[in-house]
Amino acid sequence: MLKGFMLFLFVVLVFPATGKAQTMIAGVPVNCVDAYGVPVMTIPAPQLGDVGMARIEPNGVRVIYLNPIILNVLPRPIQLFWYAHECAHHHLGHTYGFQQLSREKDADCWAIRIGREQGWITPKVIDVMAHYFRGNPGSPWGHLPGPQRLQNFVNCYNL
Repeated sequence: MLKGFMLFLFVVLVFPATGKAQTMIAGVPVNCVDAYGVPVMTIPAPQLGDVGMARIEPNGVRVIYLNPIILNVLPRPIQLFWYAHECAHHHLGHTYGFQQLSREKDADCWAIRIGREQGWITPKVIDVMAHYFRGNPGSPWGHLPGPQRLQNFVNCYNL
């Protein structure tokens, strides 16, 4: 009960009268809306065993959880990439249905394209990302192994 009240209080304080949540990632103001235009809130989650996660809570609140311990040591564009990747899950409607393996690839692509359009993903940044993703083994949830994921980044950048 107290947890629910605290979440309600957080929502009221974070969503001012405009109804838009805004947060800062690497010093950049960002916000996210889902596939229906509903604002998505961002909550720090240092206990999370990964950099981030997107989900809809049982009460309907759309949330991006980000682990600041992992996120804050990454270069600025990679921090923004992770935020955009998690936002993509909401924006592309991934949080509304069953997990499909292509969803992670699609979220990566959306984040890369948004970054390109906004100027924080460049070919040089993709080279920097190679350092962080090259040895990644992938995941059962559909994250591609490092070399394939990097090729997907390049393909998406060039769309």
